[in-house]
Amino acid sequence: MTKSVGFIGFGEAAEAFATALRDAGVSQILVYCDGRTNRPPYRRDFTDRVIASGATTVNSLREVVEESDVIFSAVIVATATEVGAQIAELLRPGQLLVDINASTPGSKKTIAEAVANGGAQFVDANLMGAVSIYGHAVQLYCSGSGAARFKADFEPLGFTVEAAGEHAGTAATVKMLRSVVTKGMEALIVEAMTAAYRANVTEEAFEGIVGPMDATSYRDFAIMCLKTDVLHAERRAVEMQGVADGLQEIGIEPTMANATVRRLTASAALGVRTHFVAQPPVTYHDVLRAYDTAQSSSATQS
Repeated sequence: MTKSVGFIGFGEAAEAFATALRDAGVSQILVYCDGRTNRPPYRRDFTDRVIASGATTVNSLREVVEESDVIFSAVIVATATEVGAQIAELLRPGQLLVDINASTPGSKKTIAEAVANGGAQFVDANLMGAVSIYGHAVQLYCSGSGAARFKADFEPLGFTVEAAGEHAGTAATVKMLRSVVTKGMEALIVEAMTAAYRANVTEEAFEGIVGPMDATSYRDFAIMCLKTDVLHAERRAVEMQGVADGLQEIGIEPTMANATVRRLTASAALGVRTHFVAQPPVTYHDVLRAYDTAQSSSATQS
């Protein structure tokens, strides 16, 4: 059983994880922060929050690493690679570094290599949901040399871990692409509903947006988008240009609408629609294969 866990950074996720580890009986939980807001000497309100979660503050990176079996890196993305390198220099064989930062796949691979050089193990861990909703049970999609160990040790403590192999960066790539959709959807919904409020059709627009989505599975919707894009992207681009013009008429900057026009126009410009007019795609993989071939051919010619 994991006896000592250290957190470098103590935001929402780290606090939820620490509380869960306390409740699961982990005997020592340490916290070190060196951010603009929380850093030694720590403010009383911060130490009170740490104590309430069952943890104890320490005053150096070296201390939290040396005294922990498992170390969570939970810092801001801008410093994640640098902090990861600093942690790696202090690790000893047998320790486990769990990087839960929303970093790039390249960053995760760089840290993983540094960790391996010291004989420790690395987990490229990615939160696949909101801690505010799921708490410590939020799905952690993981890869890296320590992913299997992390799953074996932490699932009995109430964590939800999905291991995706030994290669660091694999899980981060999936999380990155998921973010394209989830954060893009957020931006689309905010743009549409801001315009709806301006046009005094808030409830009507909201029901018009969520109603069709509630009526089907998201999987079926996504497959439909992929299979019909190849056939209708050009027409939809023209329609979306009209939508962008309409948003401007009511005083809303059509940031996402304009981006949608560009994306649809790019699909149409690949010139593969004629391949699917007589025989529509059987699976969405047919479309992705055609798009990839067309893009590769274009890159070679240029």
